[in-house]
Amino acid sequence: MKRLYLRLTPSTFKNRILLAFLLLVLTPIAVLVLYNFKETEQMLQDNAETKNMEQLIGIKNGFVDLMSLVMKTGLLLEQDTTILSIMKNPEQSDEITRKKLVESKFGAIENTFFMSGATVYYTLIDLHGNAYTSFMPKDTLSYDEIQSEDWVQALKQEGSNRYIWNPNDRNNVVRESTTSNKMLSLYEVMRDNALNIYAYARLSIDYEEWFTRSVLGSRQEGSFFLLDASGRVMLNPNRDETFSPDIAQSIVKSTSQQQTARAASIIDPKEKSLYTYSYIEELNGYVVKKVQLAQLFLEVDKQKQRFFGVFGVILLLFVLLTYFISSTITVPLKKLQKKMEMTAKTNLKMKLPEQGRGEILALTQSFNIMINDLNELLQRLQLEEKQKQFVRFQVLLSQMNPHFLLNTLNTIKSIALDKDDDEIYEICVALGKILETTLNTEVDLILLKDEIVLIESYMEIQRQRFGHGIEIQYDINEELQYALIPKFCLQPLIENSLIHGFGQSVKQGRIDISAKVTGQQLYLQVKDNGMGIERAQLNKATRKRKGIGVQNIRESLELLFKNQRTGMDIVSSDTGTEVIIHCPLLISKPYDGGKLICGER
Repeated sequence: MKRLYLRLTPSTFKNRILLAFLLLVLTPIAVLVLYNFKETEQMLQDNAETKNMEQLIGIKNGFVDLMSLVMKTGLLLEQDTTILSIMKNPEQSDEITRKKLVESKFGAIENTFFMSGATVYYTLIDLHGNAYTSFMPKDTLSYDEIQSEDWVQALKQEGSNRYIWNPNDRNNVVRESTTSNKMLSLYEVMRDNALNIYAYARLSIDYEEWFTRSVLGSRQEGSFFLLDASGRVMLNPNRDETFSPDIAQSIVKSTSQQQTARAASIIDPKEKSLYTYSYIEELNGYVVKKVQLAQLFLEVDKQKQRFFGVFGVILLLFVLLTYFISSTITVPLKKLQKKMEMTAKTNLKMKLPEQGRGEILALTQSFNIMINDLNELLQRLQLEEKQKQFVRFQVLLSQMNPHFLLNTLNTIKSIALDKDDDEIYEICVALGKILETTLNTEVDLILLKDEIVLIESYMEIQRQRFGHGIEIQYDINEELQYALIPKFCLQPLIENSLIHGFGQSVKQGRIDISAKVTGQQLYLQVKDNGMGIERAQLNKATRKRKGIGVQNIRESLELLFKNQRTGMDIVSSDTGTEVIIHCPLLISKPYDGGKLICGER
C-alpha cells in the first residue's frame, strides 16, 4: 500500500496542490451541477415569471396613467373660461383672434403636462360651424367633414355616454409629428355649468410611441406585445419577433371575469418560450412579454449564487490544506512582518524579540542593528539642527548695530570732555537698558511695551547726540502692549528712519508706531515723513558698513515663527516710508499679586 501511495502521489509540492484541486474542487462541482440541473431550471422559471409579472403590471399602470392624462386634459379644456366663451359666442371675435386664443390655451395646457413625456392632440368643434385642432392635420380642416365623422355622431346620439374611448382611432396628425397608424382617443361632450352642450372634443394620444418607449429599456430581457380582446396583435415594437397564434387563443380562453385583474404565464413547448401576460381592462386587451427559456437560464443570478456558494466552501478546504502544508515556512515570516510593522508605527522605538533559529533569527538581529543605527543618526541630526538654529540666531543678534554702540561711546566721551552735567548719566542709563536686553541671549521674544522702552532709550541717546527734533507717536492699546514680538524688531526700523529718512538732520520730523490685530495676526507699522528710500539711495555710497537691520528682522521672523505666516512689507515715496511687519499673535498674561490683569496666550 505504501509503495502504491508513493507511485500515485506526485513528488513535487506544486503537483500535490494541483491534484488536491482536481479531487476536492472540480469533481464535486461537476457532480453538483448535474444533480441540481432540473431543480435549477424550475427555480429560474419561477423567478422569471415573478419578474415579468411585475414589469407588466408596471406597464399596465403606466397605460392607465396615460389615459388619466387624457382625461385631465379634457377637464382642463372644459373648465377653461376662454375656450368656453369662444365656443359659445364665436361672434364676439374675428376668426384670426379666436384661432390665436384657442392655440394659446392649447399651448398652456400642453406645458402643464410637459414632464409626462406624452403629447395629447386636440380636435374641438363648436355648435356654430367652427373647428379647432392643436396639431397640423393631414387633410384640410373642414367642419362639415369632422361633424360627419363617427365619433361626433356617436356623441350626438341621445342617451349616449359623455365619454367614449377608442384604442383604434385613425391618426389624423401630419407624418412629421407622429408616424403611428393608430391613436388612443377619448371622445368627450363638453358642457357648461348649466350642463348645456357647447362643443365636442376628440383627445388623442400616440400610445404606440409610448408603448415602444416604455419597453425600450427591457428589450434585451424579452419581447413585448399588445393584444386586443380577440387575441390579435395590436402593437409589436420588435418586428423580428413573432407571436404564436395558439398562445394568443390560449390567453383569451384562459381569461375569465375573475382573472381579468391578475397576470399569468404560459409556456410554449414548440418555441421553448415563456409568455407572461396581464389584462388591461381600460383597453380591453392584453400586454404580453415573451422570453426565450435559453436566454432566461443564462441571465438569472440565483443559479450563480448557489454555484459559487458550494464552490467557496470547497475552495476554503483547498486553502486550508495549502495553508497546513506551507505553514512551516509562512507562519514565522508573517510574525516577523507584523513585528516589523509595529516597530515602524512606533517610530523605530521598539526592537524585535530575537527568537527562532536559522535565517529568521539572523534576519531579526540584522533588523535590530539597523534600528539602532537609524535612531543614533536621527538623534545626531536633531541635535545638529537645534545647534545650527541657536548659533544662527545668536549670530543675528550679535550683528545688531555694533556701529551704534561705537558711536554712542564716542558721544559719551565727547560729552564727558566738553560738559560737566547730567547728560552723561542719562545716556549711560539709556545705553544700559539696550545692552541689558542685547546680552540676555536666553530670551528671543519680548513684550511690545519692552521694545518701546528700548526705542525710547535709543531715541534719548540720539537726541543727546544730534539734538534733532524727531517726534515719535504711538497708537497701541493696552492689551497689545503685552504682545510677544522678536527682540529688536522695531529698533532697527527707527534707526533706518533717522539715518536714511531724515539723514541725521536737525529738522523736525515724525515717526508713527502702531499695532493692530487682524484675525490671528499681529500687524506692527512704523511710518516716517522723511525723504523716502529713492532719495536716501543717493547717500548710500558714503556708508562704510552694509546695512543688515531689515534682513536680520526677516530672518528672525522666519526662525522664531517657523512654518507660520510672517512677513515684512515696505512702501516708500517722496513723503516718507512705511514698514509693516506681521506675525502670529501671542499675548502674554501679566500678573499683579497672583491675579490675572488682561490678555491671553
